[in-house]
Amino acid sequence: MKILLVCNAGMSTGIMQLKLQECATKAGIDAEIEAMPISEIEQNLDGTDIILLGPQVRFAEDDIKKMVQERIPVFSIDPQDFGLMRADNVWKKICQTLNK
Repeated sequence: MKILLVCNAGMSTGIMQLKLQECATKAGIDAEIEAMPISEIEQNLDGTDIILLGPQVRFAEDDIKKMVQERIPVFSIDPQDFGLMRADNVWKKICQTLNK
């Protein structure tokens, strides 16, 4: 499973990336979770299963959905889950969205 974790500069998502990786490992799912700035999404779409947006870039959700033409699920991480680094809640939403 390939997950893109997107924010403004690709730095504030680093902790969430690590915590989501822990969730994937616990669930026995081989996941590649990449944190990146919003400007690098297009170059990293190959093989992507889902795109998660940090709260600071949620304004771009509709544009990103148009870019991927609904082929890849896109959702914004809840600001409270992001701020408190509740990766378990984010992981649940990933699984629900991908029906895993």
